[in-house]
Amino acid sequence: MPHKRINGVNLYYEEAGQGEQTLLLIHGNVASSRWWDPMFDTLARTHRVVRVDLRGCGKSEAPGGNSVPQYSADVRALVQELGLQNVIAVGHSMGGAISMDIATVAPGLLKGMVLVNSAPAEGIVTPEERRPLIEQMIADRNLMKMSLAAVMPTAAQGELFEALVDDAMIAGPTCIPNYISLGETDYREALAATSLPTLIIYGDMDSLIALDMMERTQQAIPDSEMVLYEGIGHSPNVEAPERMVEDLLRFAARFA
Repeated sequence: MPHKRINGVNLYYEEAGQGEQTLLLIHGNVASSRWWDPMFDTLARTHRVVRVDLRGCGKSEAPGGNSVPQYSADVRALVQELGLQNVIAVGHSMGGAISMDIATVAPGLLKGMVLVNSAPAEGIVTPEERRPLIEQMIADRNLMKMSLAAVMPTAAQGELFEALVDDAMIAGPTCIPNYISLGETDYREALAATSLPTLIIYGDMDSLIALDMMERTQQAIPDSEMVLYEGIGHSPNVEAPERMVEDLLRFAARFA
């Protein structure tokens, strides 16, 4: 299994396909690169595709230091280590915040960005009174399963879903540092100064991210468009992978 020593941490990653463009798939909170399973092979037919387990997630090491800026630094270093060119970052949920961090800290690294039911550009604060429930969730697989079912309401069953629950339990210790970090991010001013083409995909049954958050994120990014997925929850990459592939390929064609 491929690992790279990045910023002192062994990160697991996978790459497939060929092409002048690279689709860099970045997963969200308490997740893993497995969230891209429904679309990874299809995308690899036409593009070089890379996905990574963030530190503390999946098959990567768990040394601590979990935060959006640290994940961004890890992913940027991986991009450079692999020599990736013409990179389009595709970030789901917290992975969207990581993508925005990359876009603002190292704007020359990306050709484009796709935000999938992303954490909003303004950041998102989790009320402290929810912390006890989160602590219970990351220690109880049944509670975690219920939580994941709520964020992928149209795909909360089957072998892949159970594997995603298992991966969420592995990544559980990163959850609280992640939500603290997400409450400290605000990329609106920096994004307004960029010209990075951006596609925003939003499943309108999202129980975590409200539509108005995504509308404000779109307003903060000059060259952006938003596509609504009606009847889909927080996880279009699992719930509507065929449609997402079509939209990703359409967006990537802008840079061909």
